[in-house]
Amino acid sequence: MVKKCFSLYDIEEFLKEAGAESFNEKTVFSLKKELEELTKELVCSAQAYANYAGRKNTIKSSDVRMVLDNGVPAIMVKPSRRHRIHASHQHGQKIRED
Repeated sequence: MVKKCFSLYDIEEFLKEAGAESFNEKTVFSLKKELEELTKELVCSAQAYANYAGRKNTIKSSDVRMVLDNGVPAIMVKPSRRHRIHASHQHGQKIRED
C-alpha cells in the first residue's frame, strides 16, 4: 500500500506559486488526488524497469527517467537497448540481441 504524502498545505502553496490567485477546497483535494495517483503510476512503472534490470528493491532515477521519456507505463513497453546495456554492465551480464 502506498502512503499518501502530499499535504493539503503543500498543494495550496504549489497552486499559489503557480500563480493561482484563488481556488476552492475542491480544487485542492482534486489536485492532491491526481498527484498521488500519478506518483503511484510513475513509481509502479519505474519499478518494472528496475525489475527488468535485476534490481528488485531499488528504483533509480534512470528508471523514472525512462518512464517519463517514454510517456507510457513501463509494463507496456520493452526497455530500450541503451537501458538494457546500462543495466547489464552494472550486473556484469551480456546483452542478447533480439
